[in-house]
Amino acid sequence: MNYKQQHINTLILACKKQDQKAQMELYQRFSQKLYYSAFRIVKNTDDALDAVQEGFISAFQELDQYQGEGNFEGWLHKIVVHKSINYYKKNKRFVRDEQLENNPSLSIEQEEKEEEDNEFTFELEKGKLEEALNKLNDRYQIILKLYYLEGYNHQEISGIMNWSNANCRTTLSRAREQLKKLLV
Repeated sequence: MNYKQQHINTLILACKKQDQKAQMELYQRFSQKLYYSAFRIVKNTDDALDAVQEGFISAFQELDQYQGEGNFEGWLHKIVVHKSINYYKKNKRFVRDEQLENNPSLSIEQEEKEEEDNEFTFELEKGKLEEALNKLNDRYQIILKLYYLEGYNHQEISGIMNWSNANCRTTLSRAREQLKKLLV
């Protein structure tokens, strides 16, 4: 059967039956977009390709868990982002800043007000922004990328990173402030 023109639901059903051609078609449809998401996290072509590959393997093994509710691409994207973060932590010796975790000096209310008052926009040249991001510690880079580039909210990031919601908000606020200082 030719899967090139098939609807996503038809492909998913075929993949659940271990049809390798359907699996390859799903991979070809989504791998490039997922690669860019993984690359923003792991910052290395080989690592990003590995994270995407591992994500697809997990997705195909767990395909029965996808019940057709919600967007399949979003479900697949979450798996690849989780794999990317885990891959990054494992292979890059993720730097933990205990001071940030244990001593949040800003309250959530202060951060939310600050966020509303000073909405930060990324209207700078891509090169300047990338350069500034690369100067931040890994923790700040990841949270900024998950929030602004991948579109995750605080609760989702908290779940992905195994942080408290307050810690997530504090870390994002501090990362944003550090980035602002680097861009001035």
